[in-house]
Amino acid sequence: MRTLLLAGACILVISGPALACRGTDEFPQAFEQLDQSTVSAERMQELRELLSQGQELHNEGHSQSDGAKMGESLRFLDEVLSEIGQ
Repeated sequence: MRTLLLAGACILVISGPALACRGTDEFPQAFEQLDQSTVSAERMQELRELLSQGQELHNEGHSQSDGAKMGESLRFLDEVLSEIGQ
C-alpha cells in the first residue's frame, strides 16, 4: 500500500507543472475561439499561424523544461486572445 501511495505521489509531482500550465488548456481553446471570431479570413489565417507557432514553442518548452520558451509561447497566445477580444 505504501508503495502505491509513493508511486501516486511521484506521478503527481512529475505531472504537476504540465497540468498547472495555462497554455496546456488555453491553446486549444484559443483555436476554437478564433474559429468563432469575426476577424477577416486573411487575418484569421495569420492568427492561426501565430497560434500554431506558439503552441509548438510551448510544447518544446515543456519537453525541454525551458521556462523561457513556455513564457514566450504564452505571449503569442495573449496576443491572439487580445486581438479576438477574449
